[in-house]
Amino acid sequence: MFDVKSLAIKESTVLHLSNPFTDEKLYVNDKGELDPMGKNPVTVTVASTGSRQYRLAVNAMINRGIKRGNKKLTAEEQKQEGIELLVACCLDSENLVYDGEDVKSDAQFRAMLADDSISFIKQQIDEALGTIELFK
Repeated sequence: MFDVKSLAIKESTVLHLSNPFTDEKLYVNDKGELDPMGKNPVTVTVASTGSRQYRLAVNAMINRGIKRGNKKLTAEEQKQEGIELLVACCLDSENLVYDGEDVKSDAQFRAMLADDSISFIKQQIDEALGTIELFK
């Protein structure tokens, strides 16, 4: 008999970020400088859509919607809801610095993902969530 649970997606994956202009994977050297020949990948550990983190974030969004009643969200509020979902799915990072600090906390992920000048990071994390193959 085939156990369908054998096809369950992993709780998380390590996403290797890419340069938005060249699509090359991002690496840094030992000095923390961007270097295509560097040994250190720039990564974000992303929780899957099957994870507890994702489920809790979606439930929180639904609960906020219930509290609002029929009130529609503004564009800014919709953007913030999306960022909050992604923040909940960002578990860790390696060699990723934003505004002079290693990105590790929810607050740091939130600030980075809200920065439209580096929206490629948000886009890559969002795309990863929708790519089930990354979580096998």
